[in-house]
Amino acid sequence: MRDDVIRKVALDIGNDSIKLLIGEMSSDFTKIAVTDYVKVKHNGLRKSDIYDSHALSEGIRTAISKVESIESPITRLSLALGGPRVGSSTVNVRVSFEEEKIINEADMEKLLRKAKRQIFGENEDKFKILYKEVYNKKVDGPNIIKQPIGMVGKELQADVHFVYVEEAYVKKFREVLYSLGVDIDKIYLDSYASAKGTLDEETRKMGVAHVDIGYGSTNVIIMKNGKVLYAKTKSLGELHYVSDLSIILKVPREGAEEILLKLKNKEFESDETIKYGAKRIPLKSIKDIIAARTDDIIEFINTTIDESGFNGLLARGIVLTGGTVDIEGVAEQVSNKSGYLVRRMLPIPLKGIKNSFYSDATVVGIFLEDMESRNLRKEVIV
Repeated sequence: MRDDVIRKVALDIGNDSIKLLIGEMSSDFTKIAVTDYVKVKHNGLRKSDIYDSHALSEGIRTAISKVESIESPITRLSLALGGPRVGSSTVNVRVSFEEEKIINEADMEKLLRKAKRQIFGENEDKFKILYKEVYNKKVDGPNIIKQPIGMVGKELQADVHFVYVEEAYVKKFREVLYSLGVDIDKIYLDSYASAKGTLDEETRKMGVAHVDIGYGSTNVIIMKNGKVLYAKTKSLGELHYVSDLSIILKVPREGAEEILLKLKNKEFESDETIKYGAKRIPLKSIKDIIAARTDDIIEFINTTIDESGFNGLLARGIVLTGGTVDIEGVAEQVSNKSGYLVRRMLPIPLKGIKNSFYSDATVVGIFLEDMESRNLRKEVIV
């Protein structure tokens, strides 16, 4: 690797496929590009849980072997985790001082530690924080301030939001990677990474519900002023469309996947059917099956937005991404039944990736977050 570039490796472990991206940024932070990107099918996860560590390990090994070289071996990477095991909690925390003092970084850390104790109690060490946000910060009064550090006061107050998973869950992924000789740089929340890889700064600021409908799950996060205010995941996704098609149409799973792919690619016969083997299945029958399951996803999206309490802040409505939104009719149905402005958004374009898909959002977001964090660290050092 050249000395004048910063190299990062991003790994997205989905329920159906592994995506591994290698990218570089110039040392002056002016140029960024993807140098390698591979996708590998695997059977190691089920509902975002590892049920076959060997299959997952082999899938990651295959992906790594396709992109690494003797000159540039992959020994470190960042990844994103999520799924139904993700929890999300917000608490209001106060830290008081005996007398007025200049508030510093250590006081903010004390605020975070107190928030952890309020949420986790004695089980703090059993959870991994995937995302944290501190907002509505106040010093000695009701007025919200942007930056309390450097101010003088006797009381510091803020709302602290954590998104987390159990450390035991994270440990399983660490063990798989360590067995391959790979260390972990950072672990991100997958729904945040997907939003990072999709949304422009203005959309994140104005207020949006970002919805990633993937193969095995649907992730919803509420963002406002660039902050994640709420996050929730449910095991609903393309896998469930496949299962429904297989059961109702009485075809094997592989057949259901073939039918769904033809629906995505609009490979219809002239008589408004989709051909599978000797069968011609009416397009309307397939769309009716898809629509019934999409209703479940819409109910989850709407319920999550209502539960968050931030439904009045979504000036940019709902943004959809993830592989499932490629299915004809899904985005339109969400738009018709959600009551919000709904848009599908592809990942942010990066030099080196041609023909990006909705399913690429998370791995692009991991890479961008890594590079942005590196840039911010450089600015702090300077």
